[in-house]
Amino acid sequence: MFDVRPVDNAGDLDWKKIQAVDGRAQFEKNRIIKEENQFKKIAQKEVEAKRKQEFILAQNLANQERIKKIAEQDRKKQEECEFRMMVEKEKHEKKLAKWLEIESITEEKAKKLQETIIKRTKEEKNRTAFDGKWLGLEKESEKNSFSWKNILFPKKLSFQFDMSRSMMGFAITALVILVGVGMVSYVSRGVGLKSSVLGASTDGFADLNSAVSDIAHQNFEDGAQKFDQAFANFSQGSDQLESMGGILLDVTRFIPFASKVSSGKNAVEAGKHFSAAGKSLNEIARVVAEVKNASNLAQQSSLSFLDIFKVAEKNIIEAKKELDSAQQNLDLIKIDDLPQDKQGKFLLVKQNLPDLRNALDLFLNNSHILADLLGGNGPRKYLFLFQNNSEMRATGGFIGSYGLLDIADGHVKKFFIDGIFNPDGQLREKIVPPFPIQKISTAWSMHDSNWFADFPMSARKAISFYEKTGGPSADGVITLTPTVMQKLLEITGPIEMPEYDVTLDAKNFIELTQFKVEVDYDKEENKPKKILSDLAPLVLDKLLSSKDLNVISKTMQAFFEGLNEKHILFYSENVELQKIISKQGWSGEVIASSKDYLSVINANINGFKTDAVIDEDIKHFAEIDEDGSIVDTVTITRKHSGGNSEYDWLNKVNADYMRVYVPLGSKLLEVSGQTREIDKEPLDYTALGFKRDSDVQNEEQSMVIDPESGTKIYQEAGKTVFANWTYVSPQETMTITYKYLLPFTLFKITVNENEQADSYSLVAQKQSGSIGSTFSSDIKYPKNYEIKWNFPSGNLGSDNEIKNVTKLNIDRFFGAVFKKN
Repeated sequence: MFDVRPVDNAGDLDWKKIQAVDGRAQFEKNRIIKEENQFKKIAQKEVEAKRKQEFILAQNLANQERIKKIAEQDRKKQEECEFRMMVEKEKHEKKLAKWLEIESITEEKAKKLQETIIKRTKEEKNRTAFDGKWLGLEKESEKNSFSWKNILFPKKLSFQFDMSRSMMGFAITALVILVGVGMVSYVSRGVGLKSSVLGASTDGFADLNSAVSDIAHQNFEDGAQKFDQAFANFSQGSDQLESMGGILLDVTRFIPFASKVSSGKNAVEAGKHFSAAGKSLNEIARVVAEVKNASNLAQQSSLSFLDIFKVAEKNIIEAKKELDSAQQNLDLIKIDDLPQDKQGKFLLVKQNLPDLRNALDLFLNNSHILADLLGGNGPRKYLFLFQNNSEMRATGGFIGSYGLLDIADGHVKKFFIDGIFNPDGQLREKIVPPFPIQKISTAWSMHDSNWFADFPMSARKAISFYEKTGGPSADGVITLTPTVMQKLLEITGPIEMPEYDVTLDAKNFIELTQFKVEVDYDKEENKPKKILSDLAPLVLDKLLSSKDLNVISKTMQAFFEGLNEKHILFYSENVELQKIISKQGWSGEVIASSKDYLSVINANINGFKTDAVIDEDIKHFAEIDEDGSIVDTVTITRKHSGGNSEYDWLNKVNADYMRVYVPLGSKLLEVSGQTREIDKEPLDYTALGFKRDSDVQNEEQSMVIDPESGTKIYQEAGKTVFANWTYVSPQETMTITYKYLLPFTLFKITVNENEQADSYSLVAQKQSGSIGSTFSSDIKYPKNYEIKWNFPSGNLGSDNEIKNVTKLNIDRFFGAVFKKN
């Protein structure tokens, strides 16, 4: 057979023509030989992307039975794809016939030819100046006035929907296109696609990058135009790729060398979808900024939160549709097809995109509840409780101030803040307080309402007390601690308050405001908490007036940290909304757990503000016996670092009514370090006609006092509670230890169809409002047990122990699976 391969004018082989003719001809020839089974495999790959790896394995092993099983599961979808592919097959067979008229190539020659093409492609890659141009483009993008690093790589990404997450979506868009352009460069160099594909995609990235910059500077009109331009450029690139033939591009992702073509195509398609999604999210940001930047109250009131919500809902539906399509494209991109320096960023995008899509789903699935929250179904009232965690109470701290928010049709009608003792002074109904509260108050009122560790229960008490003072019925309760304000002051920097002769920042906020409230206030005006109500609008105005995307992102992050660390709690009388709050972990309720559980709840009773200078260390030790029974030992150490402070309230004894919540039915074995006290009512409540709260009464009537230790034992929120008084003086340390038998043994889990294993788990729940105790968990197991899995991993001790040390600033989980030898 004569060698009729095409040559150039110089008589040398024309590699581009060889690549275009011979490579495709050989590919089509092989594809036709494989016939029907090959088409079924390709079709199945299209409709079942999630089974890609399993299908490829079946293909390589020639496992025909598994292919038939998979094909049967999606028969209807496969038939549709097969029909389309048969049509494409006929088209390409005609093209193949023409190609074969030009030349007939043996398999051996084709193999050698492919090796030569790969070699030439690598040489061309080394010669090209594209990478240098690309790096120049990246450096140019860094000159924008906002920080890509801060937007793309925040310290902590929240999984909830918020405006900062929307901005993240814009940034992720640009990041995906960065990856996509990298892949398209491979397509351009490796398979000889038209250079216009690369140019269009590069322009798409530039427009998208510029759109993100416009949003950062609140230039939303230009941003929308840039998103349109980006979409047009990516569409142009997509059309150029489609000119090869859609089915051929799809098939290439299964061919090791040519899969870069398919990856490039999917990257460009992802760019189109991200551009469209970005335009929708840009509209949300525009409306929010319009309200925020309104110059007067009349303009601000023209658009309500409910109006913003409706705009957001419409655009989120459109954005979600585009992001879902983008996800499908990303799933079809092979990581190995990307330039090595882009692979890490691509993985970051692929990991974060599902979180953004889930957040949008959460918003859309519960939009009717959110509309109700904003007063879309009638006026709503929310009770705000400001809890001071320098004086700990069960749900976060002593309630020193409260507020009442009125909202209707998305408009805030009124937000009133006052000292807590003003409504308490209007309370006419006398109610017997819990025994520990009787040491400081003869009657129970709203400032002590947060007695129960389960926040929904305490919130309902607060609503009830407020109604008894003559206040209106509240639709929900929101609490905040000073820690939230500290987080915000870290963002704003110092805030000057000349009327109080102070400049407040994150470091001095607690001490200086405490001084102004306790000592240095206008005694005639008698509004010691006024500095707090004056500070809040100054901080919020500085944050909300910022046009820096980084500041907005940090502000939202601070609020979500407050929610996750339980410095902000929500309760709603709306059952459906309460379910959402609970699901997100924002409700402050006691976590239901059928296995090991631990939560240490401190209540400062006449201990001043000394919790600000208390360091707490909690050590949990679980000892597993050979029969699977478990004995827990919990040691709590509290160190008082006050005593030398210029502020007197930090130099007092810390008086703490400590409650330790453990699994229901746990049996107390030993206690040491407690202070034993006998409860005695200060008044004859029955004779004076005081009413008794049913929840408190049920708790105290079921209470058992351990005769040896004086520990009070009762049930609350589905847990057994051990309660004792503890005291620690300035510059001293106290330790209390509990030892108890759990009401269950190791529980069995199924490893596979024929094997079971023993397992243990612990939920350690932090106290709402606490800064976070040091927490360690030590699990000791018998020598004839072998660890098969543990979480967190990598903490195995040398003496049959699993050791973990962490900070209890959020709820923690520990677990292990054992195999008994």
